[in-house]
Amino acid sequence: MAYPPTTIDSSAQAQARTGADAVRIPTRPALRRRSWRPSRPLALLMLAGIFGVALLAPVPAIPNTARAEVVSRVEQRLPGWQIVHTLASWEGAWTVVARCGSRQVGFQMVPGHGLRPQDAWIHPEDQYSRSRLASVSDDRNYLVWYDGELTAPRLSCRTELARTDAERHHSGGGGHLVD
Repeated sequence: MAYPPTTIDSSAQAQARTGADAVRIPTRPALRRRSWRPSRPLALLMLAGIFGVALLAPVPAIPNTARAEVVSRVEQRLPGWQIVHTLASWEGAWTVVARCGSRQVGFQMVPGHGLRPQDAWIHPEDQYSRSRLASVSDDRNYLVWYDGELTAPRLSCRTELARTDAERHHSGGGGHLVD
């Protein structure tokens, strides 16, 4: 005995048909994936927890080789000076602040820009910085540091302190002091 083939039609027209030729087969509702959704207060609490972890988690730091190179070059030119600040600025330039006693020198160190990539222009912040950095420039007309100079001029902190003390003794004080 063969059974006639059964077809399931779930369209609206098939559901409207009634009578002897309409075969009703119970159908299961389509399986819906039910997702878990937290309540709003719980969601806000979870979000605050995630931000808290993000703020408190340590940020991994890799060695900054460019900064180390800048510090090395400044220490070579200004031995004994304490480098207070080095910050990357525009187009590969670095802002540097070095201190010796109560005096400080601030400048921008700009590698390249018309020079070889390893050479650098020096742009001082103020007149005192300009006068001090002019004594360690590799060029008489411009403030430039050439890389690889065997006899690169230097301005040691001891020399600067001795010069400053001699100026104060002869002039009766004054000068560019840092608080």
